Amino acid sequence: MRTRNIKPDSYGSLYKQDGVILPVVSGDLVDFDIAGPFQNTRPDVAANRISVFKSGVYQITADVSVLLDDGQSVLFNINLCENGSLPLTGSYFDALDISTITGKTVQAYLNVGDQVGIYMADIFSPVGRPRYNRASLTVHLLDS
Repeated sequence: MRTRNIKPDSYGSLYKQDGVILPVVSGDLVDFDIAGPFQNTRPDVAANRISVFKSGVYQITADVSVLLDDGQSVLFNINLCENGSLPLTGSYFDALDISTITGKTVQAYLNVGDQVGIYMADIFSPVGRPRYNRASLTVHLLDS
C-alpha cells in the first residue's frame, strides 16, 4: 500500500469579538483579542499581526465592522509593516457614510517571517470619530 505525501497546511487567524467599541485611529493597526486556530503561523494578539513560518502564496482575508456617522469614511489595508509602509497589492478597502462590515480578500506571496495586519490608513470625519467593534484576519497557504 502506498501512502500519499500530504503537505503540512499553514493557516492562522485573529479575531476581535469582545464587542468593545474602539476608535479608528489613522496610523494604527486594528486591535484583536482572540487568536484562532493556527499551524505554521503565529497569530499574536499583543502585536495584532500574524507571522508566517512558511513561504508561499497565501489567501489573506480581512474584515472590520465599522460604526460610522454621516460624512465619515475610513480606509484600511492589509499591511506587512507596522507603520503602514508595505500594503499588499490590491488590499485597500473602505467604508463610507454608513455603519457596515467591510473587508477584502487578496492573494500574495509571503516570505518566512512576514507579519500581516490590518492597517487603518486614513479617516475622514468632520465631527466625532469613526469606531469599530469587531474584526477578523485570516491567512491560508495556497501553494508553496
